[in-house]
Amino acid sequence: MSIANAVSVSLSELVDSLNEDLTREYSHMQYYLHASIVVSGLHREEFSEMFQAEAQSEMGHVAQFANLIQGLGGKPGTKVAPFETGITDPLKLIEEAMNMEKEVVANYVDRMDDAVRLQENGGDDKVHGRYIEIFLEDQISHSREDIDNYRKMLGREKYSY
Repeated sequence: MSIANAVSVSLSELVDSLNEDLTREYSHMQYYLHASIVVSGLHREEFSEMFQAEAQSEMGHVAQFANLIQGLGGKPGTKVAPFETGITDPLKLIEEAMNMEKEVVANYVDRMDDAVRLQENGGDDKVHGRYIEIFLEDQISHSREDIDNYRKMLGREKYSY
């Protein structure tokens, strides 16, 4: 189904979906912090520093999403999506991080489709939808850069979902 033929979306519905995305941003922040603590192995210190930097970056994403939601008239949630806690091997931690980032990229692409449909309502929804679309483009770009970096760290040639 093309976006043009899809069912319209309301700002309230889109804000609810953005709050779901916020739960994953909280999750990523906590995952990276957790990974920085539990990572083991010969290069533990370097990986720990890398994961701490990622946690800091995710804290920025949490704030961006919360501010976006609030700016759209919503109330930012505080729930954290579940994440894997039983991994200590650095490469497996990186693989899990890559999978988490792939998931959010796919979600943000879907959310962008919703933002385009919101724009079709016209008026303020057109402006809100366009702003959300631009916001999500930036989020996708950042997550995709992380995925590409993790893929290189893991020695993988191709990107795949």
